[in-house]
Amino acid sequence: MKFGVIIPNQSPYIDRVLLREVAAAAEEAGFDILLIWDHYNFPGDNRTLDAWLALTYVAAYTEKIRLGTCVTPIPFRHPAQLAKIVSSLDILSGGRAVLGVGAGWYKPEFNGYWRWYPDSERVSRTIEGVRLILRLWTESSVNFDGKYYHVENTILEPKPIQKPHPPMWWGTTGRRMLKAAAEMGDGWIPTMVSPSTYERLKEELEKLLHKHGRGENFTYAYAEYSTHDEIKAYLKEVEAYEKAGCSLYAATWRFPRREAAKKIKEFEKEIISNFK
Repeated sequence: MKFGVIIPNQSPYIDRVLLREVAAAAEEAGFDILLIWDHYNFPGDNRTLDAWLALTYVAAYTEKIRLGTCVTPIPFRHPAQLAKIVSSLDILSGGRAVLGVGAGWYKPEFNGYWRWYPDSERVSRTIEGVRLILRLWTESSVNFDGKYYHVENTILEPKPIQKPHPPMWWGTTGRRMLKAAAEMGDGWIPTMVSPSTYERLKEELEKLLHKHGRGENFTYAYAEYSTHDEIKAYLKEVEAYEKAGCSLYAATWRFPRREAAKKIKEFEKEIISNFK
């Protein structure tokens, strides 16, 4: 079992000192990946940092830990622009970028910064957008004339360090998105599903991957958004997801500023050490 830490891109993590302290502590503790929420607005707190800029900042203070989003709503930005952003992070981090893929769910931020689309269209835009991103990461020049996105002679250089491209982890439980994850994804990171549901969906995803002749080196992760204080209960939960087939458990860090880095060390001692 590997572990990740998820930090909100809102208070208290809009502070640059806290960001680098928690990132450095996570790397020292042996966490495999640091993930940041990708929202411009959020219920109850609209004070946010751009996730990709925050990750680039964190990259300068770390060397090994992978860096990504949990997750990026693909229809929120033009996919060609997002492809360039992620590629730039991959280069500046020395090949550590991971793109979390989602369709988005918070209507106010879409209306405020772009445009809201019905559920089915957001999924369609996500799938088409990912196809465009993959081409931009791997082809010298791209002409793309899709239903939603159009680019002409687009050149993305330099290419990402990771080959064939930075991994994409899909945060989804929907059928269409699972099919797309099996076709184009490198990992799966759902949230708010029980271990039994996780196991069922993982089996479904494995069958879909098999149809595409894929599955090797595919990451099965889980994003836990609850904060647990009771160690025995926490261990029991991680064990349940491990039994369900999860290989990377990512815990959301919702601790006050003064406790955030300290709790990272405690988590390594009390949780991670039990799975080495």
